[in-house]
Amino acid sequence: MTDTMNSDETWFYALGGQRIGPVPTDKLRELLAMQTIDGETPIWRKGMADWQPLDNAEIGAHLKETPPPIRSNDVNNGIVWVLAIAPIAYIFVQIAIVDYQAFHIGEDLSFSSALVWLIPALANATLCILDEQQLKRAGYNSGWMTLFALLLAPAYLFMRAQRLRQTPSYGYVWIASFIVSIILRIA
Repeated sequence: MTDTMNSDETWFYALGGQRIGPVPTDKLRELLAMQTIDGETPIWRKGMADWQPLDNAEIGAHLKETPPPIRSNDVNNGIVWVLAIAPIAYIFVQIAIVDYQAFHIGEDLSFSSALVWLIPALANATLCILDEQQLKRAGYNSGWMTLFALLLAPAYLFMRAQRLRQTPSYGYVWIASFIVSIILRIA
């Protein structure tokens, strides 16, 4: 295949199931540098028979200048496993707060009551963001994962598994831990 790479050529690329473009070659290079797109991103321009991964086109030679993401099985999953069992750990936070409230009857304890939800929310967001930063250093583009990292830990875990092409075991463990934590709260 002989692609000529004039800077005035326009390209289309697919991202999130949508066709985007036309964009000039320089914009594609910029998107690559920002890791918005990668070598697997489908691209097309006039004269091409069909969509193809960016790294198969001549413009994909730009990818050779940066290393590919490390293999997904070489990514450290320690943070996500901590996140997966965190709902059970939050039971102990709740117990400590309830014990504190039991010994401080008559005081304004509205802030300590809010901590029952605030501590898990902040801990989940922190763990997700730390893991997401780790993924970026490993060469993986996170896209919308940042938003889910801040808002919803299980969604982040399943999106992470999909992005790394891993079995979402840690997502299922989070759900099981959450269910167990509810049962323990009721008991």
